[in-house]
Amino acid sequence: MEGWIRNVGKYLSYLVDENFGEYAYDIVDGIAKARTGEELLESVYKALRLAPKLEKKAREKGCTFWKPSPEDIGYLESEVERLSDDPKGLRALALKLALWAFAYWDHCPKKGQENEGGES
Repeated sequence: MEGWIRNVGKYLSYLVDENFGEYAYDIVDGIAKARTGEELLESVYKALRLAPKLEKKAREKGCTFWKPSPEDIGYLESEVERLSDDPKGLRALALKLALWAFAYWDHCPKKGQENEGGES
């Protein structure tokens, strides 16, 4: 599995983590349901627009915050372009990203505990 998929999915997990109160399931669902590259990139764009708000909440709560690197986004763009003529492949990519959003990531460990799940 490509590391950048996991990295984007890790960021998306902030949108559905109760510690951040965003509950942007609609954005993650939009990614999972994307049928075109444009729909997929548009949904990731909507997710990334929330980064400043999520980062502020993370700081206030003493949680870790991480977002995809420019390289991760570059890989995403390249893969979407590569799959432009492969609807099934694009759908599989969209589902992978959404699945990683629901993986166990412990962004806010209790004091004295290390982060579990995703890397910090």
